[in-house]
Amino acid sequence: MKALIVSVVLCLITSFAQAEKITLANGEWAPYLSENLKHHGFMSRIVKDAFAEEGIEVDYVFLPWKRGYEDAKEGKFEGTLIWGYNDERAKDFHYSDTVATLGTSLFYNKDNPIDWSAPEDLAKYKVGGIIGYAYGIEEQEKQGVVKIDRIGNEEGNYKKLAAGRLDIVLEDTEVGIESIARFGFADKLVPHPQTLEPRKYSVLISKKTPNAQHLLDAFNRGLKKVIEDGRYERYLQESRKGEYK
Repeated sequence: MKALIVSVVLCLITSFAQAEKITLANGEWAPYLSENLKHHGFMSRIVKDAFAEEGIEVDYVFLPWKRGYEDAKEGKFEGTLIWGYNDERAKDFHYSDTVATLGTSLFYNKDNPIDWSAPEDLAKYKVGGIIGYAYGIEEQEKQGVVKIDRIGNEEGNYKKLAAGRLDIVLEDTEVGIESIARFGFADKLVPHPQTLEPRKYSVLISKKTPNAQHLLDAFNRGLKKVIEDGRYERYLQESRKGEYK
């Protein structure tokens, strides 16, 4: 009997010891991600559910985007969410399967209409963006064809746009529409009907994480389950109805 009890206790201890917990750097990007939303936003919920399907518990740490990215790159956290692909990031992170395909809109002031058909046309405009964000025109930015005035928060960009100090603010369509309403600019600022090329976003797992490939594979399996059982679409629709506010 004593041997049986010891065996059971050891099994329980082993089970607890094997329970995986990871920390991911998160950031403010409502309605997808936010410390102030229910479930931290529907995308945070999808990511958490996907890992949970494989027995991995996720804690989120909300930080400014640049800091969260750098901390994850250095291995202080296992990874970060959500990010578009570029070659520079791929040097330090493994990319998960696509968790979102999003379009970037060009928000402008109704009093100052814009006209464009290709990214190169944006060279004549004062364009605002966020530090660390990918908009799909990074190559033109790197070449100096398009200059993006990047700051640390979206509210500052929209204030500049409303005041006429910017011509364009780059932002995901749904995020931008919600932001201008929240900041009280819905009567002045609107998205141009033409969007930039859609961008695919993923969870990033730091290559400095010892079990990085294991976490990546587990997440991809879990994400597939969340999509196939309908939760992904359900969470998205709930967010659009305002149920995460």
